[in-house]
Amino acid sequence: MTEITTTDNGQSLAPAVQSGAELWKFAEALSRADIIPATFRGKTANCFIALDMSNRMGVGFMEIMQNLYIVHGTPGFSAKYGIAMAQRSGLFKGGIHFDWTPSPASVTAWAILKETDQRVEFTVDMKMAHAENWDKNPKYKTMPQLMLSYRASSLLIRLYAPSALLGMQTMEELQDVHAAQTGLPQIVMDDDPIAKRNAVLNPETEPEVADEPVTTESTLGFE
Repeated sequence: MTEITTTDNGQSLAPAVQSGAELWKFAEALSRADIIPATFRGKTANCFIALDMSNRMGVGFMEIMQNLYIVHGTPGFSAKYGIAMAQRSGLFKGGIHFDWTPSPASVTAWAILKETDQRVEFTVDMKMAHAENWDKNPKYKTMPQLMLSYRASSLLIRLYAPSALLGMQTMEELQDVHAAQTGLPQIVMDDDPIAKRNAVLNPETEPEVADEPVTTESTLGFE
């Protein structure tokens, strides 16, 4: 029998179950709800994965569903959610901070490790973005400070708090990789009703990715 354990952090988690079969049964019921994102609606397997992730991460299943995106078949959390989860993990003292340098454009994401008081950081600049072809994503031209901040924080979390996101990539990383590989400046987020509603459609290219959903706010105060 597969034991499923939960972490009680005050969140509304999936019901405590003793087997994968019971979790699947709950996933079937959840998939019939019309208030969950379209990625999960009517899809028991997707709901099962969200419930399992909810238990593993110790967060509410609706929180997982609202912040998990599918970018060309690959799941990823938004960078904002990654920052929130890293700060919620307690590994950093005082959260993640950002230092912005406008010329040449660069952002350093930094934090203080709680256990050692060591400052850790990761810097991303437009030179790196160009070398990696991330700037094929047009948001690097229209909002470079935000995009560099997302990238710097994602890499910082990946190095020093990888458990916060179960090792998954962020949505923004998946977008950048797709843009670098295909040269397409605009990317479709599969089966996402928010993206479909807000995307700027162009018949000659793919639709632009929509903004992320509202999630747990983290301090994005640029210093």
